[in-house]
Amino acid sequence: MAASRRDLPILRVLAALLLALGGLVAGNMGAGAEALPVRVILSHVPVMTTWGPPDANGVVMLVLEEGDIRADLVGLPPLGGNERYELWLLQSQSGETRSLGRFSVERDTPVTHVDFLLPEPIPDLGWDIVLVTVEPEPDPDPATPDPRRVLVGAFPGTPIELQLVPPVLPKTGEGATLPGQWAGLVGANTVLLLGLLRLRRARGVGRGR
Repeated sequence: MAASRRDLPILRVLAALLLALGGLVAGNMGAGAEALPVRVILSHVPVMTTWGPPDANGVVMLVLEEGDIRADLVGLPPLGGNERYELWLLQSQSGETRSLGRFSVERDTPVTHVDFLLPEPIPDLGWDIVLVTVEPEPDPDPATPDPRRVLVGAFPGTPIELQLVPPVLPKTGEGATLPGQWAGLVGANTVLLLGLLRLRRARGVGRGR
């Protein structure tokens, strides 16, 4: 469904905010000749998601060359003691997967922050999807994602990205407010981008010593 004329100002503000924050991070990273991160927006995608609340969402920032992964995730419920969430990379054509790490969600936590610094770079195998799944512990098959897929997102500019675009735009207009999942997504983008900038500055100082 196409956006009406009165929808456009809010959508433009959202786009401008995300682009400005992305440019801020990219500019600071470029000055240090560091690899630029890839930002993947995660959401509840009906064609792929099989578990969890439909308003959950998040943002993942990946620097494959450095094994650096950060994510801010909104709306994930806490799990039982014998389960944990797990971040995955997926190559949709080959079915190749790679685990990025497991994490837990605390009760009464609006945003879950995830920060993984892997001991080695992540090989670029043409990854085009990021998944969040629910995994059992102990896990009888730790190399394979569980069918309980909670969040899904596509790498920007990949063919599969078009298949995961939300079917409708948020309803806006006079007196309208952004749906909770959109507001949470913008907030997660803001927190993650600024947090990533601070973290990478700190890591850069540590490496220079």
